[in-house]
Amino acid sequence: MADLPRFCIFGDSHYACLKQAEVQGLVDVSGVELEYWGHVGGRFLYLRAQDGAIYPKDDFTAMRFAKFNAKGRTFLPAADFDAILVMGARVYIWRLFQRVLTLLSSGPLVSEGLVRRILTDDLRRHIGYQLARGLAESGTARILLAPTAYYTEGAAHLAAAVPPDVAALVPDRVPGFWRVLEEVAAEDGITLLRQPEETVVQGIFTGVAYAVDGHERKQDYEHHNAAFGAAVLARVMPIIRGVARRD
Repeated sequence: MADLPRFCIFGDSHYACLKQAEVQGLVDVSGVELEYWGHVGGRFLYLRAQDGAIYPKDDFTAMRFAKFNAKGRTFLPAADFDAILVMGARVYIWRLFQRVLTLLSSGPLVSEGLVRRILTDDLRRHIGYQLARGLAESGTARILLAPTAYYTEGAAHLAAAVPPDVAALVPDRVPGFWRVLEEVAAEDGITLLRQPEETVVQGIFTGVAYAVDGHERKQDYEHHNAAFGAAVLARVMPIIRGVARRD
């Protein structure tokens, strides 16, 4: 175990699909020392990044995060790991993409420079992104970020937010949006991961096969299942296994 990369998955409720994928044996997570550190998204408002670590702002939050970590960690230092995946973490991009697409659909008045500025500013304002950036600033661990996935297909109110004139722009514009986010994240020392292509339908929704059980009854179009977690980890694990362990 001494020579294996030390890997932490940090996130909000969206990291549960990764844990479920591991527990159900849907993905091979061997070849690393793996820990989880996370909690539901509301607690992220009580976290701060400082000196290459993430600290809770109060004891209650510290104990909530410690409860779901095998070692009972009350804070997360980047230096204890060789790689950290920030999963979900309240980094929402669906609304951002939808907003920019809607602006572009209104006519040719939106410049490429403005599009880039909107995407950049929005990404960097998310608390989860700021926490990832704080970890990356330490220079001690490779930081990966998987933003919260697209909403599951089939919700009438979400489909209405992407009318035909907006949907027509998705194939040409959304890949470029991702490129901008990747470039911005790279500037901040973060490897940003696109949503796995096999999970995407209509270019901006997640396929129903990756929805949580009873999602329609629960009106939960945001969270995703173990199969989705497996798709993410299938991309992540080869990267992590290639990270050299620091002595």
